[in-house]
Amino acid sequence: MKKFVFLLSIFLLCFTLSACSSENTTSEEKETKNAENEDTSIETNDVQSVDNTQKVFNFSLEEFAQAYNKVAQDFENDEEMESPDLNRIIIDDIGDFKLAEVKDGTVYTRELINETDDSGGTFNLEAWYDDNQNFNCLHLTTFGSDNMASEKGTFNTYAVFQALGIDIKHLSDLLESDEESLDVIDGDYSVHLAKIPGMSLIINIEPK
Repeated sequence: MKKFVFLLSIFLLCFTLSACSSENTTSEEKETKNAENEDTSIETNDVQSVDNTQKVFNFSLEEFAQAYNKVAQDFENDEEMESPDLNRIIIDDIGDFKLAEVKDGTVYTRELINETDDSGGTFNLEAWYDDNQNFNCLHLTTFGSDNMASEKGTFNTYAVFQALGIDIKHLSDLLESDEESLDVIDGDYSVHLAKIPGMSLIINIEPK
């Protein structure tokens, strides 16, 4: 767990330094940076309600995959982050819908990434769909052999958050607390985080 918290601290530090340096840029440079950020984050207005009881993402799986893959590439190209090689979401390799039982009933799932590293840690990312096969949840699980997430699991989780524009600090808030779960609203997303101390992290991201 200490290793996982340390990696999260590095992420937060990188963004703090980036924010400080950006104050000295010109207005034109800030506009350019904002334009670049739009390429790696799905717009906050990309989530809407279908009706009063059901909400779905207002972006396709292909659009999410493109945003995630770009963030993963940026991580690997950033020498200061020292990111391991991360798997990409390959649309053509995603399998068919599978019906699965979850706490609140059943969902249709499609596996996007299932990655294991040399230490035995794993990261799994699934797209969840309702009975009408509307894309309405991203489900992440991480497991580490000596803590709650492997190094790759940490970077993969952060890449998902970054692609959606969700604050990674929510993870450190959970890990540093005595609570086993945390529910937050971040922009247009409802994020549920849960931990099994010393074993794994489970995260669900849904439209608000």
